Amino acid sequence: MIGSFLPARKLSFSEIILLPEAILLLFIYRLKVSYQASRKWMPAPVSETSHSRGEAKIGKALLIATVINGLENRTPWKNTCLIKALATRKMLERRSYDNTLHIGVAPTPHKKFRAHAWLSIEGTNILGGEHLDDFFEISGFQ
Repeated sequence: MIGSFLPARKLSFSEIILLPEAILLLFIYRLKVSYQASRKWMPAPVSETSHSRGEAKIGKALLIATVINGLENRTPWKNTCLIKALATRKMLERRSYDNTLHIGVAPTPHKKFRAHAWLSIEGTNILGGEHLDDFFEISGFQ
């Protein structure tokens, strides 16, 4: 069991110290998303997606996002894009980084849609920003 948790590459000290917080927040948001009404855990929406006011350290934010992404398949629960974005957002807020949580949808056949969540800092996608061409952003949260 523990062998499946450890990554194939050696973790840096910066990544190791983020692991406990990341695992705990992924677990908390998995429970919140599963069992609480969204009004309890979603931030207030903003009318326009805006850039952050302060100077964020994109490198540290990307390190946090890398740790969260690395835990995706290493926890016993499923970490969806929303859960990963909420956990990363909380870690960034604890470090006073302004960020925006984006929610978008993409159409699929048979009048259905796919939903996706991603996170950005100062207009730079740091988590879940791959393959966004298909998605239409419906809301942003700061």
